[in-house]
Amino acid sequence: MRACFAARLMPLAIHDYQPILARTRTVHRPIGPVAYDCIKIIVIRSGSAILFSEFGQKPVNVGDVVLLGANTLYGSEPEGHITVTTVYLDTDYVIDQVFWQHAGLLQDRLEAHGFAETVYSEPAQILRLGEERAGMLMPWLDELVERSIDGGFARNFYRMRRCGSASPT
Repeated sequence: MRACFAARLMPLAIHDYQPILARTRTVHRPIGPVAYDCIKIIVIRSGSAILFSEFGQKPVNVGDVVLLGANTLYGSEPEGHITVTTVYLDTDYVIDQVFWQHAGLLQDRLEAHGFAETVYSEPAQILRLGEERAGMLMPWLDELVERSIDGGFARNFYRMRRCGSASPT
């Protein structure tokens, strides 16, 4: 099984492969352009930045969520600083989740892959949830970061999966 580039940045043994990895960090300098071989969900916790991607250049602020498909080139330039929680998702793991979520409609993983490409056709998106709604995600994101730091995905699988699919409503 392959590992997301971001997961390979961490010193993990092969048995510590993680299809879900989450990190929170504060950035003060421009990043990129860079692309990862996994899906990225970036939640803006504080600050703001200009994001450069396939949609051009757009501002992101507290309460925004950036969705980046695998191999999507992007860069950012913080306006002072920006604190984000980034969730890295292995594409095979996501396709499995799509398959099982829509198992009544899909025949196999290959069909799930095509379905996902159709439904999620934009490789880079910004969702403007707002500070209050995004704030409801923070406890789940914090737990996801905490559980993925030690590299014990297998030990924390069910709880991480729950945090990763948690809905605040």
